[in-house]
Amino acid sequence: MDLFNSKAVLVCTFLSSVGLLSAATPGIGIAMSQGNILINSSASAGNATIFDGSTLETQAASSQVRLNGGAHFLLGTDSRGKVYSDHVDLLKGSANITGYSANANGLNVRADGKATAAISVRDKGVIEIAALTGNVHVYNAAGFNVANLVPGRALDLKPQDAGASAPSSLTGCTKKTGSDTLITDETSNVTVQLRGGNAKGNRRYQVTGSMVPNATPATGATQVLNVTSAKELGACGAGGSAAGGAAAGGAAAGAAAGLSTAAIAGIVVAAAAAIAVGATAAAGGFSSGTS
Repeated sequence: MDLFNSKAVLVCTFLSSVGLLSAATPGIGIAMSQGNILINSSASAGNATIFDGSTLETQAASSQVRLNGGAHFLLGTDSRGKVYSDHVDLLKGSANITGYSANANGLNVRADGKATAAISVRDKGVIEIAALTGNVHVYNAAGFNVANLVPGRALDLKPQDAGASAPSSLTGCTKKTGSDTLITDETSNVTVQLRGGNAKGNRRYQVTGSMVPNATPATGATQVLNVTSAKELGACGAGGSAAGGAAAGGAAAGAAAGLSTAAIAGIVVAAAAAIAVGATAAAGGFSSGTS
């Protein structure tokens, strides 16, 4: 009788411990799929609770993940990601994120508010990103803003292990704000304050230099570039855009590269007509151009 009571106490103690553990680690959301999904390598069909740090892997069917805070994302077929309350580490395949953040190969993609971004991990470390709705911002491992995407724009990005002092190359129109000179890159849509180079305002330049860590840029810019060379390319239009229509040229370059939002996401057919351009992002800066 005493032995029976001892076993009963042990069982109750174990169940209480499991209950306390579950209460201490509440789920951060739920994953839904019309097929099988793997959660931490364990197969699950239909709906499953997601915990902070869970590894979610899809097979023949995609999975919709809705988080407790209201953010949500769609993990494409044959994809894998490690899910957290504020971001997903996309390890394989593709994902659409809304009001959420995603890390992929050293890049951080942020779809703030109700914005939606499509991210895809491609061969040779290339990360393809498209803004489907709202504005999407991309940062590299050093924390530099390497791209700002408006709806219908897509970029092909590949980080490089060159460190924060890696050279950056931008092409775009300059403008003066007081004594400061700013330039907005035609491809990435990032505005940078130029330090040195003696660039004039309202002119189109190709500038090269290194981003300055922890610098406080002038209003309207996201970072500061120490200029090593500045090549003037011509005049800008009245609105500060490059003469000859740089945006149209970027769209043509993207079309030639065969990029589209649908191809990037692999799961969003409605965005097939999105404009696309290419760019290469370095760990401390970025270089504009076609992919």
